[in-house]
Amino acid sequence: MSTTKKIWLLPLCLILPGLLGLLLSLLGEVTDLGKYQSKPPRSWEKFDALLVTETPDFTAMKSRLDSSLTPSLTDQQKMLVIYDLVTHRFTHNDQAKYNVFSNWLLWLMGKVASPLSFIRSPDTLIKNGHSALCGAQAYVLQSLAEEYGIPTRRVGMHGHVVMEAWYDDDWHLYDPDLEVIPVTATQRILSLDELARSRELVRQYYIGRGNREYVDSIIEIVTSREDNSFELYGMVENRVAYRAERLAEITKWAIPLILLLAGLWIYIAKSRKTDDAS
Repeated sequence: MSTTKKIWLLPLCLILPGLLGLLLSLLGEVTDLGKYQSKPPRSWEKFDALLVTETPDFTAMKSRLDSSLTPSLTDQQKMLVIYDLVTHRFTHNDQAKYNVFSNWLLWLMGKVASPLSFIRSPDTLIKNGHSALCGAQAYVLQSLAEEYGIPTRRVGMHGHVVMEAWYDDDWHLYDPDLEVIPVTATQRILSLDELARSRELVRQYYIGRGNREYVDSIIEIVTSREDNSFELYGMVENRVAYRAERLAEITKWAIPLILLLAGLWIYIAKSRKTDDAS
């Protein structure tokens, strides 16, 4: 093997992956290749395609709310406005994941553990599409509600995820994915605990959200209260997941750049050593 080839062998093993990583990340930023697959709305969904164009990120959604949420509104009135925005902005789909262009690092990690590839960051979720699972939609709703001082919590029901907002000294259920708010004739919104005590009441609110078999499965999920999990917004799981995604956003650029610079440094060092030897 010639001296030139020996000098370039190790540097190329670093430079080429570095260039590839930077190229993938750049294409994900400046093209639509980083977007995930979004699906059309289900027959009963309130989806507004124009709203997707008008609210390309989390900041735009908040700005839209700023013009509507006046101080004179009650917390319930504020929640209804926020909920209406989220339900019109999203459809249901399980493809809200990082791909090789949006974040090649999380995409690779997802090949080992699938949950790692799902997008949790509200801003990334909004920027890259308009379809998400129940948990992601609930998290966006929570994030917006918290921006306006309304405490929230995530409720996992082993098959479905909703959120509850705290005001008027009680929790109140909002289900953005299935677009259900259990509001009574007196305009009081029930908590999950109140709703789950009656199978017929659950059916009343969830009827029409799919075929009979699907609605029956939702009834079982909602009324099986013993395995529910409650997590306040901002607690450990959400903080860790969000920070991990933020770190991965930096790392997807940092690792290729480090490889590229390391390859160039090794090449320069080897070249100088060869020149000195000759």
